[in-house]
Amino acid sequence: MIELYVEPRVTKTWNQFKDENPPFSIALDGYVADKPVFDSQGPRVNYNHHEFVDRLSTRSTTGQVHLAIKQGLFQRFNRDGFPTARAYVNDADYDVCVAWWLLQNHERITGVKSEPLISQLVAITDFMDATGGLYPLDPNTKLMRGRAWIFEPYTDARLSGRILQMEVGEMRNVIDAVITRIDKYTFGRGEEISVDTRYEKIGGGAGWTMVQEIGAEARGRMVADGIAAFVSVRDAGEGLYTYTLARLSPYINLPIPELLKHINQRESYAAADPSAWGGSNIIAGSSRKHKTKITPPELEKIINDFLAGERLEEE
Repeated sequence: MIELYVEPRVTKTWNQFKDENPPFSIALDGYVADKPVFDSQGPRVNYNHHEFVDRLSTRSTTGQVHLAIKQGLFQRFNRDGFPTARAYVNDADYDVCVAWWLLQNHERITGVKSEPLISQLVAITDFMDATGGLYPLDPNTKLMRGRAWIFEPYTDARLSGRILQMEVGEMRNVIDAVITRIDKYTFGRGEEISVDTRYEKIGGGAGWTMVQEIGAEARGRMVADGIAAFVSVRDAGEGLYTYTLARLSPYINLPIPELLKHINQRESYAAADPSAWGGSNIIAGSSRKHKTKITPPELEKIINDFLAGERLEEE
């Protein structure tokens, strides 16, 4: 049996996961804030590409799950001859949904089996999620319009701010709605919708821009407009905010790991706290669990002061 456990905003360390989650557990896409790792004794495994990795050199969670299935995952995650897994997630995003769909439908890609539409969905999810939505693609193509339709239940929830407050039932409903659309797509019955790329510039500094994303594919437009590093702001209500810090690659001069460390010190997070600001070297963000009281103008000043200090040290 392959089961899904939805625990909104829960984040664990790898040791917590091994201690608290039963054998045959699979952590997906940030439920465990650690690099991909396999415990053969459980068995337990973490598929993740957010913390403690070089983002561009690491497959998305979808890419990791796809390859694991092809290379024999369910020979080990198997009890009495039956595929067995308990998948744990804390969000309902693109990567989570496709990875969960692959686990549910593993028999369609096991061994030499291959289906072009599944391969296409895995590839586009891998490229787009590994780069935080910053992989340069024309948003007006048939592929992108189809992708927009598949993930519309999630993007509607994210853009409305609902995803930040969702409890188990509502988040599970979003995942189920996306899974239903993936099913239709893989059987050739997918639909298309127009792609919304709107965003608004609200601040920034030397080499980076602070934005509010309005459309689900705003990042594609931002890349086309020449924005290579940005901080995206979302008002979480009740005086709280969430932020995404991103750059096209490590070659772009916005030192995300160093900024995370600096901001976490300001917010008094312990170094190993899985609820702190976190992520990879090219895309990261504020605490999923606690959000932050830092306002956009305050964060803009924090970042610009930090960058100015770095420039002085270089001189």
